[in-house]
Amino acid sequence: MASLKYNQDNKFKIIQFTDLHLAGVNSNDNDKKTYENIKRTLDKESPDLVVYSGDIIDSSKKYGVNNPEESFEYFINFLNELAYPVAITFGNHDSEDQISRDDLRNMCDEKLNCHAEKNEIYLINDRENYVIEIKDADDDIKNLIFMIDSGDYEKPEYSYYAWINHDQISWFNEVNKKYGHTGSSKSDLIFQHIPLPEYWQASENIISGEFKESIAQNLEWLEKSQDLDGKPTSDLKNKIIPEYGVCSPELNSGFFTEILKSNAWGMFVGHDHDNSFDSIYKGIHLVYGQSSGYNSYGNKKGARVINLDAKSDQISTEIIFFEKI
Repeated sequence: MASLKYNQDNKFKIIQFTDLHLAGVNSNDNDKKTYENIKRTLDKESPDLVVYSGDIIDSSKKYGVNNPEESFEYFINFLNELAYPVAITFGNHDSEDQISRDDLRNMCDEKLNCHAEKNEIYLINDRENYVIEIKDADDDIKNLIFMIDSGDYEKPEYSYYAWINHDQISWFNEVNKKYGHTGSSKSDLIFQHIPLPEYWQASENIISGEFKESIAQNLEWLEKSQDLDGKPTSDLKNKIIPEYGVCSPELNSGFFTEILKSNAWGMFVGHDHDNSFDSIYKGIHLVYGQSSGYNSYGNKKGARVINLDAKSDQISTEIIFFEKI
């Protein structure tokens, strides 16, 4: 596919869909509703790039899914029919007990014909990371879109959810050095599925959107280590638990520190269906998409729009809801 470029008005639009949780092919009414709303959104918005930021399908038998390969192939055919340039990264539910990330990537490589051009592809521990270039009217690279696979699960004694590992962070730094994107501007975007631990701090400085994810039990590390009388306790049942939370890994591998040294404007994730905020932490936007799939929890379904303006060097973002389209 040809490289992506700003239009004649020096603008570029990205639509982020996340957490589709597709479970069937033609027999699932919720999936039909998801597909219909994605198509309706794209017909209205006409984006230059569409990002799917993980948990595209459910792949475990415990969710009643019997053929995730068929479901993902249907999704690929749907993308090919729409023909918008797409970028994909996977979430924790995409490859569980019946299909692997290798299987999903191979299907994309063989059958998906509308993927945006990948650069600097790096595969580590079954996670694919790559960069998409966006060029301006002079054919110079204006923005980099980092697609990073945040993995799925870790050993329970360390963390419930996976973290960005050090090899991925080294790759990120090397790519930025190669392009010369080492803090001179705030022009690049990062997409992954699982939020970084810094989303907790960012939740204290929300610009827009909602912070309503019920705290996940795996985040015991954030709970206050005291009982309701103020006495130390190891009894989790008596701990004071925050009303809402961020389902990040418990361990912090330091990725955010390297982001601060880069040209990143912000990071966009999914994973927490009831969080949809845009926030700023240490000058970096930490942003959630809007849960897009009707086959999973979350009362509001929609997408996130990201507008790039090369003339003003501005980046803006907003949520659109399906029921208002």
